[in-house]
Amino acid sequence: MIPAYLIRAGIDWVRHAEEFKASNPYSRCEESVKVCQRLWEEQVGNVDVTLLEPASVVAYWAEFFHALDPLADEAEWRDGLLKWSRKYDSFDEWQDWFKQQYASVYKDDLIWMGVLTTAWAHTHQYEVLYSDDSWEFRPATSYLPTGEFWRLEPHIDMIAEVINEVWLEEIKAYEDLGFHIEESRIEYLGKAECLGFDTKRICAVWPPRARRDREVIDLGEMVADIVVPPGADWYRAKDNVIFSHDYVDATALINRAKYVFDSRRRLMELMVDTDEDQARIQATAEGWLVTEMQAAAMA
Repeated sequence: MIPAYLIRAGIDWVRHAEEFKASNPYSRCEESVKVCQRLWEEQVGNVDVTLLEPASVVAYWAEFFHALDPLADEAEWRDGLLKWSRKYDSFDEWQDWFKQQYASVYKDDLIWMGVLTTAWAHTHQYEVLYSDDSWEFRPATSYLPTGEFWRLEPHIDMIAEVINEVWLEEIKAYEDLGFHIEESRIEYLGKAECLGFDTKRICAVWPPRARRDREVIDLGEMVADIVVPPGADWYRAKDNVIFSHDYVDATALINRAKYVFDSRRRLMELMVDTDEDQARIQATAEGWLVTEMQAAAMA
């Protein structure tokens, strides 16, 4: 079971449950954490609350700011938080202002910290990356709306299995070129659109002659771009070719995954003996996918 799926499901249930309709966003976040813990216990087993609680809180407030169907109180809270947080270039200044302005309700807990971090991140085009003991901001990527997530959910296990098989073949292709791929688990439960592939750290160790430091491959974001590519706005939707009429075209899925994975590998292969700019030009000329994100990562 993909952890991000359980979290998103729990949050969506609480947001629309009749029994919590008269509560407020803060209270619904508290309930979401409890529901996510129960789902985890039922579907996975023992709960590591130091990992699950911040994951649930961050996911809840991310949905709060991105929801296409905000409740009345959510819209009111959201408008106020965005109005004030965008005025502060420094997160610390924003946090200090909020603590003083709302001293009567604020307390140093995980939920209020989630409010502050996600509000500031949203207005400054960042997203919050959490671990068991730290928070950090990184450039925001497109968001998968919950409505699109529910359309994707019936196919998640099959899609993840197919992509994993393609990735295993990709590892062999890297090794044939003299690279070595290292995988390790990280203290992170991932985002729904990454289908669990962002819960481990992937590093490529270059062939000795490249004389380069090991390269982190953001497999989770690559998978997200395959299955639910970014649209013209901040939101993602299922790929129309892979999901024709809501059925999965396995051949189209495999072909798309191979193209995205092979493009990254070819770019790295070219960089073994040439500099980054030349490699990107050559890879583009050969018809491989060289995105701005890939270019930034390789620089």
